[in-house]
Amino acid sequence: MDTKNHLSRHFLGTQPSVLRSIPFAPAGAPDKDGVALKHRLLALADWNQDSEQHRLSIANLQVRQKEGSIESAIVQELASWVTDGSIKAMEVGDLGGGELVIVAGSSRGHLSRLRLTSPLAPGSDPSEVQLQGEGDMEGADLLPWKTLHRGRVAALDICADTREVVSAGEDGALFVVPLESTSAPQPFVEARASASYRAVRWASQQTFVSAGTTGGLEVWDKRRPGKSQLRSPLSWGLMGSPALDASHGLERQINCIAAHPSRPHLCATGSSSGTVAIWDLRFTVQPAVHVSPKPGSGEVWEVHFDGYEPFSGALGGSDPLVLFCTSGGVLGIVSSSAGSLAENAAADGEIRPSSVLYEEPCSGIRSFDVDTSSGQDIFCATEQECLVYLSRGAGL
Repeated sequence: MDTKNHLSRHFLGTQPSVLRSIPFAPAGAPDKDGVALKHRLLALADWNQDSEQHRLSIANLQVRQKEGSIESAIVQELASWVTDGSIKAMEVGDLGGGELVIVAGSSRGHLSRLRLTSPLAPGSDPSEVQLQGEGDMEGADLLPWKTLHRGRVAALDICADTREVVSAGEDGALFVVPLESTSAPQPFVEARASASYRAVRWASQQTFVSAGTTGGLEVWDKRRPGKSQLRSPLSWGLMGSPALDASHGLERQINCIAAHPSRPHLCATGSSSGTVAIWDLRFTVQPAVHVSPKPGSGEVWEVHFDGYEPFSGALGGSDPLVLFCTSGGVLGIVSSSAGSLAENAAADGEIRPSSVLYEEPCSGIRSFDVDTSSGQDIFCATEQECLVYLSRGAGL
């Protein structure tokens, strides 16, 4: 484990819109010089200006470590596929035993799928990753797997345990699709002219949560198509804070959702108002709302629960923290303690500040993800065609 932070920026030469960490084997034993190599694989949805193509690419961030410190980090593109339309939603599912799946949703309503087999032995090389049944690793077009929506796929999520994908569209439709499905699925919720979805996330093997233009959150049971199981009170507003709703007018909306890794009733959202809200999906208390730490930081574009224990402990919390990124270039962090929900309700809607973990100069952070093995490494995709790599040390 590193004893201090490492921060590096890497020029990609493409404009990434979504970034996801891909699980990979741990580093092997150090060589005779004491240097160990670890590989951090990343899936990137991007636009290549030179070829004028939308792509899904896989990159390797090769990290050299010596005596607990990072000596260098180098990014190399391993493979890319041309996609039909831009990708705004993408997730990686770890199905176990080295079996992985990448599902991407396009602006044309398609879902595309890549199935990979990844080595598990420490010290494995990325060249050992194999693509299963979807062509080759040499840049063939990525063909649609399913066409579900009229217009853009707004969000999707993979439940690895049940091997199912939930997809939400700007057309107001929801779909739940088995990963091995070969038939045309029926919509879970029919497309609606009066509503549009912005975000969706599995909360458990049976339930998922969504957000859209109707405001607040809805919880769905996959066994009961067509009607939500629970809905947040209308009095809480679109973003969980009536006061912020009033101040942000018609532009207010929830942009993204993250589900707690072990508590299916707890989730986090990021909004157009630059806030992060922590929700109890039983809707017994009003959400705790945290404002972006810097004025003018812009919209919150993505949120993730943070399981990096040394950092969580340093801030005095037993629950995972919530990381978020903004259109103003802030990578921020807030407490997800369930106790803060009741405290927030007692404080009559008090809005709390968040903290800055990193700030990108003169650029928004489009998307970010956290390494799944330890949570120590964070990867950010910026509007200036850069990858930011932050490795957190135990000394924080």
